Amino acid sequence: MLKKISLIFIVFIQFLTVSAQQINLKSEGLNLSLSAKGQLTTLSDPISGKNYLAIGENAPLLQIRVGNDWYEPVEATFKSGIISLIYQPAKITAQVKVTQKKTHLTFELIKIDVKDKVNAVIWGAYPTIVNKTIGEVVGVVRDGEYAIGIQALNAKTVGGVLNNSEGSIESRGSTATPQPYGSSLQAFSLDRSKDRKVTVWGRPEMPVKAIPNETVLGSKIALFGCAEQQALSRIGAIEIAEGLPHALINGVWFKQSPETGRAYLISDFDEQTVDAMLDYTQQAGLASLYHEGPFKSWGHFILDPVAFPNGIAGMKTAVDKANKKGIRIGVHTLSTFINTNDPYVTPTPDKRLSMTGSSVLTENVSATANEIPVASDQYFKDIKSSTLHAVKIGDEIIRFREVSAQEPYKLLDCQRGMYGTKASDHSKGEMAGMLFDYPYNTLFPNFDLQQEIAGNLGRFFNETGVSHMDFDGHEGCLSAGQGDYGMQIFADKVIKDTKHTLVNGTSRSYHYYWHLSHYWNWGEPWYGGFRESQGDYRLENQPFLERNYMPNMLGWFLLSSTTSAEDIEWMMARAAGYNAGFALVARYKNLQSNPNTPQLLALVKLWQEAYRSKIFSADQIARLKNPENDFHLERNSQGWKLYPFKKYKFEHEKKILQPGEPTFSQWEFVNKEAEQPLSFTLTFMGKEGNISNPWIEIDGYFKMELPGLYEAGNSVVCDGTNIKIYNKKGGFVKDIALKQTIPSLKPGKHTIKFDCQFPEEMELTNRFIIKTMGSAEVISK
Repeated sequence: MLKKISLIFIVFIQFLTVSAQQINLKSEGLNLSLSAKGQLTTLSDPISGKNYLAIGENAPLLQIRVGNDWYEPVEATFKSGIISLIYQPAKITAQVKVTQKKTHLTFELIKIDVKDKVNAVIWGAYPTIVNKTIGEVVGVVRDGEYAIGIQALNAKTVGGVLNNSEGSIESRGSTATPQPYGSSLQAFSLDRSKDRKVTVWGRPEMPVKAIPNETVLGSKIALFGCAEQQALSRIGAIEIAEGLPHALINGVWFKQSPETGRAYLISDFDEQTVDAMLDYTQQAGLASLYHEGPFKSWGHFILDPVAFPNGIAGMKTAVDKANKKGIRIGVHTLSTFINTNDPYVTPTPDKRLSMTGSSVLTENVSATANEIPVASDQYFKDIKSSTLHAVKIGDEIIRFREVSAQEPYKLLDCQRGMYGTKASDHSKGEMAGMLFDYPYNTLFPNFDLQQEIAGNLGRFFNETGVSHMDFDGHEGCLSAGQGDYGMQIFADKVIKDTKHTLVNGTSRSYHYYWHLSHYWNWGEPWYGGFRESQGDYRLENQPFLERNYMPNMLGWFLLSSTTSAEDIEWMMARAAGYNAGFALVARYKNLQSNPNTPQLLALVKLWQEAYRSKIFSADQIARLKNPENDFHLERNSQGWKLYPFKKYKFEHEKKILQPGEPTFSQWEFVNKEAEQPLSFTLTFMGKEGNISNPWIEIDGYFKMELPGLYEAGNSVVCDGTNIKIYNKKGGFVKDIALKQTIPSLKPGKHTIKFDCQFPEEMELTNRFIIKTMGSAEVISK
């Protein structure tokens, strides 16, 4: 009996000991347990009891870096809301404040007993078994039922994997990453309070000045779990609880507002044309009129006096006119890029321009010298990444061809007094600093100047009322050497300094900025027509946007003076399929000269009204997403009509036949629809070369001859009435006049013949596509 009681007592004592070592934390949707060694042992759903932690993987609450060595905790204790973590052999203790809230748990690094030794910390990585949907930027992973997420709670805490010295996330996002076991969640902070040398955009050993008091202390995260359908709302609740940015549009959090992700018009309006451009914007049902380049220079953001002779007052008048129509005015800039005609550069360059490094002058230099002696070639020899080859000495900017290959080192073939600066004498011992530039003939600021430029933007928005911008060129913030922290701080200041809602997008995606950003809109129109210019890239972006709780956006499309209704409806069908916004680049002269402008803008508005009203069925949405499909949309008093097109595709290649044997191709197809105009596209496929004198014969009686040379990539487009030639980028080349009227396409069987003259030893293919419009799919909504 005594032995039995003793055994029970021993087991009970062991249970108490284990319980005392385990740290258990709870929120409404997540149970988290931490071992006595500071490792996570549970990430579980309180309702199902399922543990989503990947067992067998390291899961430290917090890692620290001393020098180049990383340490995980070896001991953890919990008292009065503070977890104390001990790291050996570094002999360092860190204290993490824990708050258990209804919606989430927070962890904040509040103390390190020898903080000067710790130059970086990582929260996690926290391994999970979830692998179905991984929101790499937002930091949320989902399995169809349950979601687990991490949120950085301030700008100094960077969501992602720390894999370089500057703390820059080189991928689109790594706050959540796929792993063999499922996924991991992580964030980090760097000690930026000391001078450092880091690699920035391939420029090694770049000196970066300290940011006073910007240590790892204060790094803070939230962890949460919830049903998958509640995840976005849960992040919104965390934003409110933790004081993160939580902007509203018409009283609704913009992440859940139907106004977020609206399409907008990019143009070149001025004080004289703004009324017409606002009318065009309204005709298309677009949310904003966004100026593609209103500034004479970036940095101070001085308006172009030609477009805006009344300066700030002229832009404010444009904003007031737009407000009356319910339209936003936006402006485009490249974030921290500084033009060489900006007052930060000329006539006296700012001391806070970013420099990749410097060296001292080894001799006195006169104002007329074209060679400048420097002690080291370190920052001047690898100039492949530099387009300006510019150095700053005192108040003078000098451009040079190259640095001499051997000592004594000299900057050779120097051009003195560049960008309006004054050529001057310089003394031995002065510093020659290599300026950080970019191929747009621009320079960059250091961190202090970067923040001033953010203030300049905020002031411009407040003075004018402009309420839309893209942080295009946002990666320019990296030039300060502060990684993603620099980008986060820049955007945060611009938006906080602006006293009204600032709808904004970005050229980069990263975790903290997710809370600030209304949309991410990638895809440029400069490389081809509507279908060709980054077409695959635009569609590949959509799953990325969806798994990161961002509105679908298709990128930019160019409406030229020859854009057709077919182009617009192809774009709008994709927008309808993905419920996506986009930017339509439409310059004033092109809108004025395109004879179909009213029809094109009406189609843009019509399609938007349709998909914003959610009229399409699941089957129609699936077909609308497919870029191979074309549609036409109409609406009358009875409802909507969606007309699908059927395509018949044929190819003609060079044939090696007996002399005199016909080389044409013959194809047959059956039009099962009503009589309609003959619509076809003939594309000359290949990398280079020309075909000549193509001809098309229809049903054995009507022959279209197209004399002349046609380059690879050219297209011949027939809409039933006109025939037009387009180049490989989708640009209009010319009309082809025919002597006869093109016959209509009657119901029934048809025969097409085609031939052309091929160049010698060139592999070109002709792709011939005939389109027929099918019966209307009536939608009564």
